[in-house]
Amino acid sequence: MSKRDISRKGKAFPQVRRRSRKWRPTEANAIWTRLVPHKDYGVDSPVAGMTRLRTIVAIMRSLLATLGFVVIIGAIAVNELRAKDNDHHQPIAWCYVQEGPLELVRKVAGRRTSSLSLGRGTLAAVLKTESKNGGARALLRITDLETLNPVEGWVDSSTAVIIPITRFPSDAEVLRQVSIEPPNGLTGWRTAVARWLVKQGDSGTALVCFAAAFGLPISRLVAFLPEGGKYVHGTWLEFPFSDMKPAIVSGEARDLLGDGVECLITHEPFREGPATFGVNVVIRRLERGNFSSLWKAPLQWQNLGFFPREMQILQPLERNAGAPGTVTKGEVEFQPHGKVYTPVWKATVEFFAVGQDKPIESRRVTKACPWTGAQFEPVR
Repeated sequence: MSKRDISRKGKAFPQVRRRSRKWRPTEANAIWTRLVPHKDYGVDSPVAGMTRLRTIVAIMRSLLATLGFVVIIGAIAVNELRAKDNDHHQPIAWCYVQEGPLELVRKVAGRRTSSLSLGRGTLAAVLKTESKNGGARALLRITDLETLNPVEGWVDSSTAVIIPITRFPSDAEVLRQVSIEPPNGLTGWRTAVARWLVKQGDSGTALVCFAAAFGLPISRLVAFLPEGGKYVHGTWLEFPFSDMKPAIVSGEARDLLGDGVECLITHEPFREGPATFGVNVVIRRLERGNFSSLWKAPLQWQNLGFFPREMQILQPLERNAGAPGTVTKGEVEFQPHGKVYTPVWKATVEFFAVGQDKPIESRRVTKACPWTGAQFEPVR
């Protein structure tokens, strides 16, 4: 056996070579050397293992202390940012869409992402106003009635009316008065208020609010009437909150009868079964302090829960809307006839057979519904 070999219990292993004097371990190399034995050291020893364990524990303590400090500083920064954000997003005024529709543009990082159309009569919270490129614009916050989520975006405020914030009750006050509030102790409920100003001729202007909340079985359409310089709780309608969809998904105010008293026109989803559902357009008006329904027509109506034995096309054609085995898609236009604006229903009715994905027949129907003196003539 070579003199350079050392024997232990009958086994031989190479003698450890000394490192060069030129080698200077850095701090990282020193830690690594304590954690992992150098390849030239051969079999590890218990002393080396204890040294590594102590080193690991010391490093972990240092990391935990640093992480705790970072978490505390981060929490403080987040709270400060939230406070500043809340202050920045408090309403400063109201924006009244006197002539609609008004386009609300959403932007992220300066780029346009989407837009929403605000119907005539909409009253939205103003978060900020500014002048840019010679024009005036306002940052609004509205409620997207499809989801009940708040949406912020910019509008051209030169075509709207800015009203002081103290003129109308806040969202919290509206929810309190209409009893749309989460139970005590529960937070994070998604509540929403949509507003319209509906002119009442010589009686002033009514504030009509739709209030809803996910988790509550009902939603309400409420009229607040002017009295003594304030708006007081008036008549209301109650809607069931089914299929996780609000009862009203859009609205606008229009003077359809030419007497200075505006009507509220809403789009309202409905469901009559798993395969029977749709959306109605409904016209209401405040009469003697109560909501009065003047007209209703389907914008969408699918009835594929039942099918007739043989395809039947009823006469007049509007009778086919909502018939078994049909899908109806429509729209409404308001055409002037003197002072009155008459709703004109235009729709396509598609006829389906059992097991067919495409319609086997379709019919186009148009019907004008003139004013009868008490209401507009029904579609069906």
